[in-house]
Amino acid sequence: MTRDKIQYVIFVDQKDEKRVMLASPLKRAVANYLVNGILPTMRPLSDEAYMQGPGVVLSSLARFSYILYKSQVYWRVEWPPGLIVIRFSPDGTMAWSALRSPIPGFGGRTPNEEDLRNYDGTAENHQYRLVFDAWDAQFHPDPSTYGFKQADKQTAEAYQAALQHVQSLGNQMKTRYSGGDEYASWVERCKRNLAESIGDGIRIPV
Repeated sequence: MTRDKIQYVIFVDQKDEKRVMLASPLKRAVANYLVNGILPTMRPLSDEAYMQGPGVVLSSLARFSYILYKSQVYWRVEWPPGLIVIRFSPDGTMAWSALRSPIPGFGGRTPNEEDLRNYDGTAENHQYRLVFDAWDAQFHPDPSTYGFKQADKQTAEAYQAALQHVQSLGNQMKTRYSGGDEYASWVERCKRNLAESIGDGIRIPV
């Protein structure tokens, strides 16, 4: 793995092996959208803010996937108002951004004038591709048709190093909110916090 390579990372079961890590480079236009459009909008995310906000995504059915870039993992989640992107770094720091979908009626919302004015129905939806290019491959009988190959050792080690800290936060959340009314209250509180933090989301030109 070269340090600047931008790769999707997925996990599949193959023959007698479970959760085999596969990787594939992003298409150039999608990679450019991530690096030049999304990354400059990211802001710091504290441990507590993660556990009282975006961490709730793990308890939902939201579609998400991972990208490895410069030894950092970018978790992308389809979530109102469009897309959440969280950066996990080997040093334990996090950053995030929340984008407004270019689709005016995304998630059943009522589009406003700016949504309609900025919408180009012929443009490729890079936000969608950032999540679902990986999903399409992960659930295809032959991910190699999407360019996915078994990840090398460097890729696997970089991925694990970047996620080590947030995995520890996941264990903390399990301990704090193990079930029952406390868990339900936590879920609702996180969703409210997310909605307040995100607002209308950031608009990025296609």
